[in-house]
Amino acid sequence: MLRVLIVDDEPIYRLALRELIRWDDYECEIVGEASNGQDALRMIAPLRIDLVIVDIQMPILSGIEFLKKLRDSEEGRKVAVVILSAYSQYEYVRQAFVYGAYDYIIKEDLNAEHVGEVILKTVRKISEANDIQERQQRESLARIDQLKKETLRSLILSASAPSREDNAISEWLLSLEGSRHILFCLLIDRHSPPTDRDLDTQRSRLISHSIRQVADVYRLDSVVARIDAREYALLFRIPGQIGQLQTRETMADMANKIIRHIRDYMNVEITLGISRVCAHYSSWGEQHKLARQWADAKFYLGSGRAYFEEDVTVYPNTLPNKVWNVPELLRDLETGNPDWCKKLDNGMDVLANACGVPVEKTLHVYQALLWEISSLLYSKGLNWDSLGEQESPVERLAYYEHVGQLNIGFRSLIQSVFDNIDPKKRIQENSPPLVEKVKKWIDRHYQEPISLLSASEAVGISESYLSKIFAKETGETFVEYVTRKRVEQAILFMGSGMKIYEIAEKVGYPNQGHFSKIFKKVTGKTPLEYREERLSK
Repeated sequence: MLRVLIVDDEPIYRLALRELIRWDDYECEIVGEASNGQDALRMIAPLRIDLVIVDIQMPILSGIEFLKKLRDSEEGRKVAVVILSAYSQYEYVRQAFVYGAYDYIIKEDLNAEHVGEVILKTVRKISEANDIQERQQRESLARIDQLKKETLRSLILSASAPSREDNAISEWLLSLEGSRHILFCLLIDRHSPPTDRDLDTQRSRLISHSIRQVADVYRLDSVVARIDAREYALLFRIPGQIGQLQTRETMADMANKIIRHIRDYMNVEITLGISRVCAHYSSWGEQHKLARQWADAKFYLGSGRAYFEEDVTVYPNTLPNKVWNVPELLRDLETGNPDWCKKLDNGMDVLANACGVPVEKTLHVYQALLWEISSLLYSKGLNWDSLGEQESPVERLAYYEHVGQLNIGFRSLIQSVFDNIDPKKRIQENSPPLVEKVKKWIDRHYQEPISLLSASEAVGISESYLSKIFAKETGETFVEYVTRKRVEQAILFMGSGMKIYEIAEKVGYPNQGHFSKIFKKVTGKTPLEYREERLSK
């Protein structure tokens, strides 16, 4: 409802205006009356007036003087004014329009139909003006919000402070002085569903909205800036009355809610790293870098949780000088010495427990060994393509989310190297036993849809002959061997942090329900039961 003030020194006209029309029909209510412009001015703010109907000729302060003074204030400029005048006062009416009057009513034409038309027209103008004002306000807020994001992103990606040419940002940064802040680094798992550009934009908007929803519950000012496709910076302003311990508890609780919201409503798995508390925007870049380091701990400790500094710094932050004795390991691979397995596994165990070491340093250790192995392969006339690797294993390292997954893939890769350069096996390559040939083929393709027919075509014999000779030499059918192979590989993946459906797809079962049935048939337990039992040990 619009709030109306009637101003006239003659009570009869105030009464007529009040009773002449049904104000409710125009979504208006009369909330006050005054007999002169001076009293009316004092009533504008307390009564939150939207519309004033004012007589031009009044004692103490006329309608024109009232209008002039009303327009001098920011609040007064938003109030709509309709002038009451006599036939002989057209010059005054023209002045009133100069000072922003919306319309006028002739006192001699004071009837319900005429007054109603003027009020209806004025209400519509007020509504239009309010719509424009609201739109401008929304646009202004959206612009400032975007500038805040750009400023935060600029401070994180570069050490220099942003330009203060924009007054809104200058005022914002000035308002932050003396405040405390904390930064979150949000990382999206690579296993989260990929999106095209439109869906990616929508996902980004929903992530920002989810974060703000949670922050609003805690009444915290927030800014969410996207750094790249899988990383966001979150800035929160900490109220002055919150102590250090309460801040820690609040941030942990809020972080867990953000993780759950995004997981439950968007099917996106995220990890958060939480910085130290800082007091000035010049330190935002440094604090976000620390938060990123804590978030990277997901590589060792698992994703889908929030990491503070103390969660990571309890672990050693350096690696031994020699994780592997590389010359010795290469010699074992080259000479066919099976001791390479234990040596490789010992080194991978060291890397898996290096939770305080930056991820890039750990990956560099794997990379260095792969470069040496590449040279060994080259000396044997082989390369990664020869081993069936379609992309560089060195480049593939960066795509692993968890060190457990990396170690499984890494060990399988080195086993393939050993199988291809082992001198004993290379001697037998010219005439490998038929069943061994089929087993190798299964080992390479168990992740794909395979059958007895596809295997027989791969080795160039009939399906029926392969079925008989395979069962005779191995003691199990082709299907039983494939099933056992897949379940064994699934068990290896259990400690990697992967979800059950991801493990199922990795070992050739796109249907998780079918995979669970097969797994229980072989092991006597469902995948979930098997994983929980393993973790409890």
